[in-house]
Amino acid sequence: QPLAELAGGAKTACIAICDITRPVPNQLFLRPIIERLFAAGVPKGGITVLVATGLHRPNEGEELAELIGDPWVLENVHVENHFARDDEAHVDLGRTETRGTVVRIDRRFVEADVRIATGLVEPHFMAGYSGGRKVIAPGLAHAETITTFHSSRFMADPGTVNCNFDGNPLHEEQLEVVKLVGGALAL
Repeated sequence: QPLAELAGGAKTACIAICDITRPVPNQLFLRPIIERLFAAGVPKGGITVLVATGLHRPNEGEELAELIGDPWVLENVHVENHFARDDEAHVDLGRTETRGTVVRIDRRFVEADVRIATGLVEPHFMAGYSGGRKVIAPGLAHAETITTFHSSRFMADPGTVNCNFDGNPLHEEQLEVVKLVGGALAL
């Protein structure tokens, strides 16, 4: 569905963005997305921009302002960091069907009426390509899920390489995670 339809009647929305380690032009798209959410009736207090830090440190202060790239966003909605080691901040969604990976994802994203994953698509040494599902897992995943993804079980697999989706176990697990979350709109 288009965002305007998806957000109709929604009370909450969570927009996942990459952390400062990825060169994503957030200043080009965050405000238009948020304005569309407002137009659909999602209240200001119900919108969170969630920095998908994975196991990286939080982005704060001037660094956070640089990452967001638009003061209007910081003034109008909640902008928060994901903390992978905060057990209570995650929802346990069970395990993936194919490989039994424990799936624990940030509660703010899982429980939002509208979930949006943003990012940058470029070759990735393990996932084939970055973007979309990778912002959700590992970006918004609990440390247990992240360390499983970065284990030798996945890294040693011959399909876990740059520019490859066919038979890439990490990519396949990420798609299963997105299904367990209940899907997300991707930009």
